[in-house]
Amino acid sequence: LDEIMYRMLEMNQTSIGNWFPQLTEAVSGHSFFQIPDTTIIKVPLTMLQLARLDYFTLTRTSLEIVDRFCEKAFHLDREKEYFIKTGVFSSKYDFRNARVSGAEEVRTLGEYLLYIQFQSGCYAHYDLNGRNQPVMYGQGSTVEWVVREFIQDKEDNPTIYKGLPLHTEYRVFIDADTKEVLGINPYWDPDVMKKRFGKEADANNPDMVHDYVIYAAHEKTLMERYEKNKEKVQKEIMKLLPFLDLRGQWSIDVMQNGEDFWIIDMALAKDSALLSCVPKDKIKAVEEDWIPRISIKEL
Repeated sequence: LDEIMYRMLEMNQTSIGNWFPQLTEAVSGHSFFQIPDTTIIKVPLTMLQLARLDYFTLTRTSLEIVDRFCEKAFHLDREKEYFIKTGVFSSKYDFRNARVSGAEEVRTLGEYLLYIQFQSGCYAHYDLNGRNQPVMYGQGSTVEWVVREFIQDKEDNPTIYKGLPLHTEYRVFIDADTKEVLGINPYWDPDVMKKRFGKEADANNPDMVHDYVIYAAHEKTLMERYEKNKEKVQKEIMKLLPFLDLRGQWSIDVMQNGEDFWIIDMALAKDSALLSCVPKDKIKAVEEDWIPRISIKEL
């Protein structure tokens, strides 16, 4: 990881710093949606470099430095709970690493972020040792770390993925240029979830069996809530679009918690699952640009 690669990673439009300010501005004039309190930092290059090393070889001193840096940079309160992620990846499928609670976990929150960054870099491509060779862009393509308010579950939902409350969630696809809603889909789509838990190679894993049973028992509740509120969610998203200063097509993730609706994530539509709910003739091709504009002065 060098300065040019760092600048390239900054160009990832899906990274939260590239859309969160615009979303916050759009939501500020409306009362329907809420957004969790969020702090975003750009990780210093030298610290981000640690995530390119094997996490399990890092020294206690290195980890302590990251912990102390994050505690000050994020103004952490050891009495609070937090949801953490990188600019594009939260590890919510192993929720133990996404929810940070208790004084000791908050004290070592930097280690959680560093591990998640390391973990995301391992997902692009694996060699026999489980590390990505070569590094490929994807879930690890970000220079940002994020600490967010943890939204307490009002509904006493069952949990999957080692502690993730199974809220009703909506994935809404929008075109920020034409200011229209392109489609909506349940985030926890029944066909997708049952295939994931019941038909993949690890279907006999006890965690997958547990999650299949939990999801199947909760599916009716999830889908009833979804059907009841999906038109309302689309209408409220439509009200935001004239004030959303972004370009291109995006997915917006909305989480329902009781009668509250939280916008919790966005991503470029082309990088988002469940795009099949959008008519094919509405999907626009996207040209990617990963070449930073660097002046001779900067070299």
